[in-house]
Amino acid sequence: MPRFTHLKGVFGLLPTPYREDYEIHTADLRRAADFCCRSGQHGIVWPVMVGEFYFLGEEERIRNLDAVLEEVNGRLPVVFGCSGVSIQQVLLFARAAQKAGADSIIAMAPARSNAAIAIEMFHRLADAYDGPIMVQNAAAYAPLTGEQIAKLVEDVPSIEYIKEERPPGPKHIAEVHRLVGDKVKTIFGGFAGRFLPDELRRGADGCMPACEIADLLAKVMEKWWAGDEAGARALHTGLLPLINLETHPFMRYILKRRGVFTSLVERAPAGTLDLDDEDKREISILIQAIEDEVEHYPFGPE
Repeated sequence: MPRFTHLKGVFGLLPTPYREDYEIHTADLRRAADFCCRSGQHGIVWPVMVGEFYFLGEEERIRNLDAVLEEVNGRLPVVFGCSGVSIQQVLLFARAAQKAGADSIIAMAPARSNAAIAIEMFHRLADAYDGPIMVQNAAAYAPLTGEQIAKLVEDVPSIEYIKEERPPGPKHIAEVHRLVGDKVKTIFGGFAGRFLPDELRRGADGCMPACEIADLLAKVMEKWWAGDEAGARALHTGLLPLINLETHPFMRYILKRRGVFTSLVERAPAGTLDLDDEDKREISILIQAIEDEVEHYPFGPE
């Protein structure tokens, strides 16, 4: 019997923290997972694009999945990101998720592949992992059409969730909802939560943004569920200027200001995306619009 039978809501994506020697900072990763649990988010996903899966080695990725699962200890569903450089690597990660006891897996087709390879991959994932599968349908990774998704859902019963993030997001949420809305449990949106109210209006019942302010996006979702569309939209409007600044340095900086991360190290140079003093002052100004909504992990000083 699975621990969680219906995954929905705001699932925070964990950025991968690094130590000064560029190894994964497991203690910070654990703190980020605990932050998601304690701040009111509805689930956890690691590692996908926010977690820089493309920078991670196989052994360290699997070892840190165990650390995240141990830290969470069943408090929230944990979805393991299995995307990789080949179908074979994706399957390796799926088997690791099976062994570790992840609550679900999510994957995109390998880069520079095509829809046929993506479809084959999802068929084979169902043999490697016996829990619920999430299809991540992203523009840069062999995206599937709505009709291809519908056929895949029909052919692979363990596909229970779709993360739809082909631009423009809300229109494709509506397309997928029209074609498979009664055949999957939840359609998740992406794009950092930028279009969350519109996605909810068109059939989504979940979103996967980076976790650093996902507790506030969870409040947007809960207001929407409670029938308070005006309140949901007002809070979302207050969050949008921060969402629009989101980069990997921004995510790490916000998590550090909230007392979660201790390290801001990047595995690849951030270059012009690095935050300067003026960026940090602007962020502090924007935080003022939403800080009264923060119930846990208040923002610390610059």
